[in-house]
Amino acid sequence: MGHPPVSIRHALIPQKAIKGQALVDFLIAHPVPESLKLHEDISDEIFESNMTSEDEVWQIFLYKVSRTGPKGKIIAGVGVVFVASQNHVLPWAFSLTTPCSNNVAEYNALLIGLQHDHEMGVRYLEAYGDSKLIVNQVKGEYEVRHEDLVPYYHAVIERANSYDSFYIGHVSCL
Repeated sequence: MGHPPVSIRHALIPQKAIKGQALVDFLIAHPVPESLKLHEDISDEIFESNMTSEDEVWQIFLYKVSRTGPKGKIIAGVGVVFVASQNHVLPWAFSLTTPCSNNVAEYNALLIGLQHDHEMGVRYLEAYGDSKLIVNQVKGEYEVRHEDLVPYYHAVIERANSYDSFYIGHVSCL
């Protein structure tokens, strides 16, 4: 498939990456119960305080999880932790509507993170995930062989190319 036109740089895993992963692990281990109602009156607007400065590098840390619910149904979820250069942390957790493989869940986490960062005006992004397969596919080091991953891969590459600078790296599960 060739290498995608994504800027990649190699770096050691920063301590922030490990802390971010710990936060994601906590959020995934403590999901919001399905019986809890969300407030409908919360605005979807992006406020000025959530906008980024022009040269600010943001990081996102991705995590995916699946478990069997009380009725035997597989429940999949993803966590995304956003870290701004001033160490502001925005943790988010999402339930996926259909059961899926861990690889599809990881791509979903990455796409959710890329979408939200784009909406906040992020231009410089570092993404860290615990799936070596997904990280290396996005870097162009591995081919995307499974048909169910191809559309996710293309969507990630298209979104990654919209940044002035994009890096993706692997972090081990804690």
